[in-house]
Amino acid sequence: MMNDTPTQQNTETPAVPAGLRRCAQIFSDVFSPLLIPTYGMVIAMTMTALSILPAGIRLGATLGVAFITAFIPTLFIFILIRMGKVSDTSISDRHQRTAPFLASVACYIGAAVYVSALHAPRWLMLFFAAAAAMSLISLLITHWWKISAHTGAAAGLAGVVFWLGANHILLFHPLAMISGAILLVGLLASSRIILGRHTLMQVTAGALLGFFIEYGTLLLFA
Repeated sequence: MMNDTPTQQNTETPAVPAGLRRCAQIFSDVFSPLLIPTYGMVIAMTMTALSILPAGIRLGATLGVAFITAFIPTLFIFILIRMGKVSDTSISDRHQRTAPFLASVACYIGAAVYVSALHAPRWLMLFFAAAAAMSLISLLITHWWKISAHTGAAAGLAGVVFWLGANHILLFHPLAMISGAILLVGLLASSRIILGRHTLMQVTAGALLGFFIEYGTLLLFA
């Protein structure tokens, strides 16, 4: 679920208006793969039975996940940059992605252990475990082909929301939540294409990978 960037084959399209490209960049940053797990945690703490917990407990759990899955990987990337192991924060060179991706996998496993220690529902622990598996598979694919981590992360979240809605775990507006999650994947895929970061095939492959790993994991083990 790391951040993905342009390749030599996928460059920005000059024909795209600057304003549209700027909006696409903002959208990509706001829904970075590093932030998606935190958004998933927010949904869990506000849209399921976990919403009955005291606000302080829910906030603390969410901040803990944000620290593990967003802050730590970001800090690790900056350390690699200072060491000269990574050229930029976006990790533009795919050959430099092994260490950051592995760190991401470790952080998602850490998040799964963290929420399990908090006695969270099994499905919440599986959400992070599946994210670790998806990151590992994406890393392997990235050695040969630039699959989209952005759409993978967003579609993974959509898979979780779909499973929660199908199992009547979402307490508020499940159809609207599922529709919104699917719309997010489409908008994010469009943003990555507008920015020239990926082709249609790459964003589609990322979305399919993310959705089916998350949904399949919950379907089989939750």
